[in-house]
Amino acid sequence: MKLMFAALAALACTAGAAVAQDKTPAEVAAAAAASTARATALLEANTRPIAFDGGLSGPGADFLRDQTQKAQFVLVGETHNDRDTPRFVGALFDSLRDWRAFDTLVVEVDPVAVDTLKLPANRGRAEAAADLARRYPNHIGFASDQDLELMAHAAGVADLWGIEQVQGAEPLLEELTTLAPNAAVRAQVETLLTQVKSLETRRDQFGAFLHGDVETLPRLQALTTAFAAAPDSRAAFLLETLTTSAEIYSYYRRARAGEPVGLYNNTVREALMKRLFLRQYRAAEAAGRTPRALFKMGAWHMYRGRNPNQAFPIGNFIHEFAIANDAESYSVYVLAQGEHTREPSWMAPLSSTPDQPVVIDLRALHPTASLFVAQVPVEHQAALRDFIYAFDAVVILPNSEKASFDRTGFPSR
Repeated sequence: MKLMFAALAALACTAGAAVAQDKTPAEVAAAAAASTARATALLEANTRPIAFDGGLSGPGADFLRDQTQKAQFVLVGETHNDRDTPRFVGALFDSLRDWRAFDTLVVEVDPVAVDTLKLPANRGRAEAAADLARRYPNHIGFASDQDLELMAHAAGVADLWGIEQVQGAEPLLEELTTLAPNAAVRAQVETLLTQVKSLETRRDQFGAFLHGDVETLPRLQALTTAFAAAPDSRAAFLLETLTTSAEIYSYYRRARAGEPVGLYNNTVREALMKRLFLRQYRAAEAAGRTPRALFKMGAWHMYRGRNPNQAFPIGNFIHEFAIANDAESYSVYVLAQGEHTREPSWMAPLSSTPDQPVVIDLRALHPTASLFVAQVPVEHQAALRDFIYAFDAVVILPNSEKASFDRTGFPSR
């Protein structure tokens, strides 16, 4: 079979070379120009303006409303720490609540932090979210004013789920001191807690305990053994997420030192995200609710298929999960444009600099993806092709700016 495929590939290459040899340079250039012109016309025909002030409006909003008719999940892939992206997501969430009865926002934040934001005294209050971030500087990974306001809004009007690994261990260890089965185990927790407090007192020490200390993972594993927590208990959940998070960070650290383990930093992380999602989804089902959720996460987490990290991410899982539920999913890549952003060079055939936000229908371009892929150098073609098939739409937000951190006083990231 492999030999047959190789023979077919060779035949295709030979045929393509023969066709190219039959054309003069002028004919080749004219064909390329015609292909680019066709791609440009397709792009223009499938681009619609959209506004997001107090909800979505305009032709782009009408388009998204139509495209999400059967969607149980909508996935938004972003570049982090942008000002306008959380604002757009908030408007999209409000519109999906109105159009499709969406009831959940899923974010790339530690679930323990999110649970705190949902306490009655904190729910719906951005200042409470900022207070939590200031108290535990590494607890909420994305703590810009705009992200805190989005999470507070979602928690106030619907439900909010976090499905990210632990980034700041201090609040989890504090809770574990109250759950320790005996004095000896409590002393182990308190030793770790003292270490965290010595390492991570400021935002600029992000990850010093879970990420940077080589002793963290074995100490957490030893604590898990000593705890002997019941499988479905709160203590077991806290210990599992802490230990898995330290494991994930250890792969990144070891890979930088030259070990061939970098892949697991991505695959183990995506698996944790899937488990954290399912844990909350099943709890909602047990309570009699079938969630309809909007996801806001880094773009590579939202890929359909294998992502650039060579992992099958939570986004791909959600697309398949929707099919298992007899439903659909819809994915949007948000391209924020501003001095703080760097657009991949291979994105050029799809992007422009509009004078207002726009939505590009990628689904309409899927059958003609080769027209766009041919416009970038060969070494970037796979990246563009995979991207086109990974998402259903692109939203371009021109003239955006870096997110602000006035509520917390954290350094801008």
